[in-house]
Amino acid sequence: MKQQVDRKRRDVKFEVEDWVYLKAQPYRLKSLVKRRNEKLSPRYYGPFQVVAKVGEVAYKLRLPENSRIHPVFHVSKLKRAVPIEKHVQPLLMYDKVTHL
Repeated sequence: MKQQVDRKRRDVKFEVEDWVYLKAQPYRLKSLVKRRNEKLSPRYYGPFQVVAKVGEVAYKLRLPENSRIHPVFHVSKLKRAVPIEKHVQPLLMYDKVTHL
């Protein structure tokens, strides 16, 4: 029975100052994002910075000051934000004579 439950379970831990995306229902985030149509709203909002770890499975996020929601979220509502690399590799240019 335990194997069945643990099959899709993921052990996620974040550090303070990590960046995460927040998964929440659109009707709860009206203070964060103004949307005309909730059906087309994104699944994840953010990225937001982790301020502190609260207990074993909850994290406090740095939300905008005008947001009217509680800043502590369960780990299942968070997804790690992948840092965007600003270094761009230049394209290789081939000579027309040597490469057909």
